[in-house]
Amino acid sequence: MTSTVRESLALVIVKSLVAASGVCLFAYPLATRAGLIAGGLGTVAGYLAARYSHLRGVRVPIGLAIAGLLGMIARFGGQLLLDHPLGELSNGLAISDAVFYGIGALALFVGIRTLSQRWRGFAVLELAVVVGAVARTFAAHRHHHIHEPRFLTDWAWSHGIDPTLVLQGAGIAGVVVASILLLDLRRASKLVVSLLFLAVAGIGAYFLLENVRIDDEPDTNGIGLGPNGKSNKDNNNKDKSKAGGKPDPVAVVVLRDELPDADILYFRQTALSRFAVDRLEEDSTGKYDKDLIRSFPSTAPIRSDSPQEPLLHRLLHTSVYLLVDHAQPFGLGHPVEVRSLDNPSPRQFVAAYDVDSYFLDQDVGRFAGRSAGSAKWTEDERAHYLAMPNDPRYRKLSNEIVRDMDPRFVGDDLMKALALKRYLEKNGFYSLSQKTLVGTDPTAKFLFGEMKGYCVHFAHAMVFLLRSQGIPARVALGYAVQTRQHGAGSSVLILGNDAHAWPELYLDGVGWVTFDVYPEHSDEPPAAPIDGDLESMLGELARKDKTGGKAGDPNTRLVIPWFLLLGSLGSFAGGALIAAYATKLARRMRRSSQRLVYRGLLDRLSDLGLGRDTGETREKHAARIAEIAPSFVPLTNSHLRTALGNHEEPLPRVIELANQTRGELAHNTSFLRRLRAAIHPLGWWFTR
Repeated sequence: MTSTVRESLALVIVKSLVAASGVCLFAYPLATRAGLIAGGLGTVAGYLAARYSHLRGVRVPIGLAIAGLLGMIARFGGQLLLDHPLGELSNGLAISDAVFYGIGALALFVGIRTLSQRWRGFAVLELAVVVGAVARTFAAHRHHHIHEPRFLTDWAWSHGIDPTLVLQGAGIAGVVVASILLLDLRRASKLVVSLLFLAVAGIGAYFLLENVRIDDEPDTNGIGLGPNGKSNKDNNNKDKSKAGGKPDPVAVVVLRDELPDADILYFRQTALSRFAVDRLEEDSTGKYDKDLIRSFPSTAPIRSDSPQEPLLHRLLHTSVYLLVDHAQPFGLGHPVEVRSLDNPSPRQFVAAYDVDSYFLDQDVGRFAGRSAGSAKWTEDERAHYLAMPNDPRYRKLSNEIVRDMDPRFVGDDLMKALALKRYLEKNGFYSLSQKTLVGTDPTAKFLFGEMKGYCVHFAHAMVFLLRSQGIPARVALGYAVQTRQHGAGSSVLILGNDAHAWPELYLDGVGWVTFDVYPEHSDEPPAAPIDGDLESMLGELARKDKTGGKAGDPNTRLVIPWFLLLGSLGSFAGGALIAAYATKLARRMRRSSQRLVYRGLLDRLSDLGLGRDTGETREKHAARIAEIAPSFVPLTNSHLRTALGNHEEPLPRVIELANQTRGELAHNTSFLRRLRAAIHPLGWWFTR
């Protein structure tokens, strides 16, 4: 069923301005200033053109054809201008942008409005433009990129305001304003009621959702470090981040000591040591891996039974602030104690804790000659860390690799491990195309196949080769952060794609030693540098700086584009207008006392531009008004007698004088003047 929608010119202009704000907000990161202005003007022109064609009876197919033609002109005309020698001029890009966005917006809204004026359901497309623009602009912030969009968050942080609150308000305001585009408002009363309902609904949603966290489970390369400890369901996507392709931050670590001299910092969360059928898994018996801390601390600290030799390690103190839930706490190196920590910013961090950990600061090559395993282990412990698939190919391959070692190191466990590591690095190919261990005996398929896989494949292969040589080993899971990608500050930002699996082997008198494999060949692009601004900002929040380190920055100022102000402040302006009219009506209707009746008539005079001037007495004011409202003189005298306590006029008499004054004003003032007074929302503000 179809219905023709006829809207007033004023309403069409209001809707076009709201839609223009959405277009400009959407194009803001991409377009030049000329493109933004042209896009806004093109949107308004599209609304007006569609209304004109609708009033002239232009049929829908013709309107859509015109929109399609304009779209082609925008697409190819903008490109032609860019490719033309004119495009090489300093303003060539601006001209091309103006054509593309201006004519493109014109085409888009001629088409949308042609449909929505005929079939009301298509008005949802208008809503989609504004809501989509708001969502696109603020989406990154949801994924803990709390410094985006910079033009708004820098100002908020510098004033000690959590930008999440600002963005929530802007988002709700954007939805409220955009919802006006769906309203069929042909009466002013319906506009007022609809705006009031939307404002109440938006405010209610804001307070209901103020402390609700909406966090996606982070993509941890299929390793499963999130709250359920399992791999992400969608393991074939390289990165599930929604924030413009950027990986999601998952934690920030504040270093309380000097940064260790290492290219990669390993933050271990758990380890896989129990062999089950064809792969390794976490030991759940509690008999092994007693150095792992498996739960978060509450009141009392949690200590591990660490086997690390203190004389060979540095004791480091760090503080970890989690941005998303994790199954277990993690810490730098080999954590030995975890203590609960007050959360400095519950809106940003889900948990906070201090970690004391051992960090091996010796060159691994110095441990040549040490035997693998511990003399203190029982036979069960040694068997646990040597269990592996019953496949002779592992032993055969490892024997072939170590056979080519330097004869001087024959029988040395550490040198064997280095030879196995070198083999995997030279012959393996790193790829994230398959981010999980699937099928029967996946490690064998990797190692004895094309050797193409990611960190979990390399770690399992290395551990099984080590175990085939009688070297106790396990797979550690956590995060590996490259220090060269970070700034010089004392905070380290950890991203979801830093999740990693690496081998650990056990050396007598040393403890567990990180023995990672770095394949020489890969189809993965180099990791992008960490956003230093985000890293330092989260670090400052962890240090209880509510400004995120922005306080005292003299260059920080609020630069908000006009279209964002138009979109986000529109609903607040509507709410203020409603409040002004409600106040005006309430003051007029209150007639329970002589003073209130007199005040209501003064409001009416203010609306008409006949209010009392500054310094003018009430008697002189009444005398000035006497020409057009003679009854106002006795009404004023009655008010003065009551105010001075000389005599109180009966209320019915006061109401009668007020009614006579209103009648005289209606008879002696022009219709246009009375109309302006009726629609004036703030006349009462100037009443004296």
